[in-house]
Amino acid sequence: MKDREIRAGRTKDIGALLKIFVLALCLMMLAGCAPALYSVDMKYVPSRVMPRIEGTGQIITVTVTAFEDQRKIEDKMLIGWVVESDGRRIPVLPKFVKPSMAVTSPLKDFLVRAGYRISPETPAWDLKEGSIRKEWGSIVIGGSIDELEVICRDSLTVKKYSAKAKITALFANAQTGKIFYKVTTQSAVSLDHVLFSEERIEQQINAALSDAIEKLFEGKEIAAKIREAAAGKK
Repeated sequence: MKDREIRAGRTKDIGALLKIFVLALCLMMLAGCAPALYSVDMKYVPSRVMPRIEGTGQIITVTVTAFEDQRKIEDKMLIGWVVESDGRRIPVLPKFVKPSMAVTSPLKDFLVRAGYRISPETPAWDLKEGSIRKEWGSIVIGGSIDELEVICRDSLTVKKYSAKAKITALFANAQTGKIFYKVTTQSAVSLDHVLFSEERIEQQINAALSDAIEKLFEGKEIAAKIREAAAGKK
């Protein structure tokens, strides 16, 4: 009887050890299958209802130039990292485009939704008045990317996502060649989740960027300045 109990106890111990071994093996396999990089599709995702422009009696054509990437990092293609539980860092890149266009395209989308006519061109602009060109239409918007980053800390129990964006925008009258408004906005978001996914990385960076873009146009002041500039008052 005692021998039978001893054998049963040993069987349970072996079963428990086997489960631990299989779990550890699975974790090692998952770690070994980590991709070389992650890529996310950056786009404007509305987070609030923004007012459309009021009628001005004229069509306001806006040219959005490529934003200058002024982040203090060596590799300008990077927009973040996935930090594994063992400390390894896997880079996150924007899908299909450079970070400068990953900011410019969502801004264009926002302006279209707000009721502006957007030029299909995306020229380069050094943010100086002397290089503004009249063929850019009524209004030209350019600026800089000061911060743009998404981080996912991937531990065994919880995945901590965080993202931040800081952009500076300059608004100019393309016909007079004068800058009439400058504003800097920033946003930060975070999320704790039990599961990891590339989609959640994308959601966090888009949420931070979209909020920063919307803050550029908060209130009625900037819309009024754009109307005045388009009417030749600035």
